Amino acid sequence: MTTTADINSRYVLVHDGLWMYHLGQEFAEAFARVVYSRREQITAHADGQPMTRLNAPGWWAADHEATEITITIPLSPRTIGYTLDDPAAESTRFPASLTPEQYNALNEDDDDILSRMYSPVREDVAPETVTVTGPWTPLEASTPAADGHPWHAALPSALTQRPEYLHLFPGELRGLRAHLEKLIEAMPDVRFCFNKEGRLDVTVEVPLHLPEHFWVKPSRGRKYQRQVTVTRRLSLPVPDRVPGPDRASAVRAWDEQVTHWTGVVAAASAKACNTCRGTGHVPDGSTEFDKKL
Repeated sequence: MTTTADINSRYVLVHDGLWMYHLGQEFAEAFARVVYSRREQITAHADGQPMTRLNAPGWWAADHEATEITITIPLSPRTIGYTLDDPAAESTRFPASLTPEQYNALNEDDDDILSRMYSPVREDVAPETVTVTGPWTPLEASTPAADGHPWHAALPSALTQRPEYLHLFPGELRGLRAHLEKLIEAMPDVRFCFNKEGRLDVTVEVPLHLPEHFWVKPSRGRKYQRQVTVTRRLSLPVPDRVPGPDRASAVRAWDEQVTHWTGVVAAASAKACNTCRGTGHVPDGSTEFDKKL
């Protein structure tokens, strides 16, 4: 079967000598007819030349600007009947062969018996061919990254239904604070990390530069030694959203934020001074008036 798809309103991404086309939205129905194990057999040709399937789902690349793209979609074999596995078992109730309609009618009552007695007879189905014609509007960019961070783009109205091009327009990445909360929780010496009122409240417990210990006497059991630690509390004004003129720029800013805030926590995890106990001054009589956090 051959059909024609009109995607003249779509775009092509041009990057490093490749012309990258998104072949997905228009062919969803055809792709749905392909069983998962055969989807890798889908092929695409640009003006008769084989195209390369890219890692980003739905994207294919050519080495030139295409005027026509042909997509070949393999279809599953069609069941045309059923045959009795053991000829000696043939009877009025169980004939040597059944049409699909007869099999389905009998299957309502004897589904286990039929599946054990009959085998399907299948025939190949010609692949479906879809022809896509140009032209496409070139955009100088690469395909969108699949890194788990959705890009919320501020799109021109003409592109609101084109999610495959969102990454090329101004917008924002969301969820930085929650992302950092998980990273910081897993860092050494971090006792707590809470997302609270637009900030990350972090509690770090670090040992002294020269290890010291004290004895603990539990209500039951033998007493034991515990290492002396100094508690540091941080309140980090981490933004939840990272804007950018395009997704790639925002990803770079996102990575810079992650590096900065994890670096702040890492610096707070430095071992504390034995003399000042991490306060920056030697304890004196005034410490009894220190504000308790």
